[in-house]
Amino acid sequence: MFKPLKILHYIPTYAPAWKFGGPVLSVSQLCEGLVKLGHSVEVFTSTAGLEPRYGNQRICRNGVVVNYFKQVPGLGIHCPGMERAVQERGQDFDLIHVTGVWQRSSFAACQAAQQKHIPYVISPRGALSPYSWGQKTLKKIIYYVWRERWNIRGAAAIHYTTLQELEECKWLNLPGKPFIIPNGLNSSIFSPDIHGAKQWRQSHGFSENDFILLNVGRLHHKKGLDLLPKVLDTLKNYQWKLIFLGGDDDGTRDQLQKQFLKRHLLGNVFFLDACEPNELPAVYTAANLFILPSRHENFGNVLIESMACSCPVLISDKVGLHHEILQSGLGWVLPLHPGKWVSILETLMQNPIAVQNSAAKTRPWIMDKFTVERVASEMGELYQDVISTKGGKSLQD
Repeated sequence: MFKPLKILHYIPTYAPAWKFGGPVLSVSQLCEGLVKLGHSVEVFTSTAGLEPRYGNQRICRNGVVVNYFKQVPGLGIHCPGMERAVQERGQDFDLIHVTGVWQRSSFAACQAAQQKHIPYVISPRGALSPYSWGQKTLKKIIYYVWRERWNIRGAAAIHYTTLQELEECKWLNLPGKPFIIPNGLNSSIFSPDIHGAKQWRQSHGFSENDFILLNVGRLHHKKGLDLLPKVLDTLKNYQWKLIFLGGDDDGTRDQLQKQFLKRHLLGNVFFLDACEPNELPAVYTAANLFILPSRHENFGNVLIESMACSCPVLISDKVGLHHEILQSGLGWVLPLHPGKWVSILETLMQNPIAVQNSAAKTRPWIMDKFTVERVASEMGELYQDVISTKGGKSLQD
């Protein structure tokens, strides 16, 4: 029997701080989906990435009560008000969901939950992957032993978004119930836009015969985009265009431009600024193939957005969703080997019908597995299971 819960989502950054990437979008959509199911959801977050007007404000955002606490100078995202609030109000909730590790503010939430005997769930969001451990390794080892291990070991459950993330964390022997629930998609926004796609192609001077390769998201070394100049150099005789849509994090754009210029390919490559979410469906629909050769990707929100707009994907086997996409048979998954990427891209450019056949099936698959409604329902069921296992009782009973 359904029981409405009082849930606290504790996350260092939240909507509309979109600059911080996927978790901000996926967590905000999850919270909104939980509210629509009848749960009461509050968010404690910082003002990182937001205008000053958000400081120490309590706002109802799409049904979710969001408490923005002012970020203050300090190492990482330092937000004493957020930490005090969870200590003072932790007992008001049936369950606390903490998103992210390596965050100094997370300790306060885990400590409050343990002291007040409130079950809590942790979502690492890829931060415990081998790739993450490879960044600032010594600092992370020290911090893990000092604090993060204690945070995680007190959790009632660990939430993973993909099978890959679960497998990457096995070596840590984490306690708590492991479970996989993917990120959700707002299907009312992301759907094929045939008319918009034609207009978008025309506005950028692309013909119907151009085979458009698309990458959406921040440009960063982690995305493995430096593979593409080598690969596409071999495919000069084909009528392709490569579109990068998003900002630059670490100078990757300059490096890519130099590599494409060196190979006399820059005329086929376009770097466009990020656009509003409601403009993306036309771009996804206009593309023939979405490509993501990441060195590591915990999930890949852009993949389910693209596939919901009937644009199939070609990704590396380091992308979190690669197991699921392989099983679906609706995309292509490759190791980071230039020769293999050349081979499959040449095959697809020679046989666009194969791409179209895959495109016709991608949206139904996404709608079956990744809608916000389905994801929120699964998460709500997990919360109920965690609370009943821990002997908890809904405060609203």
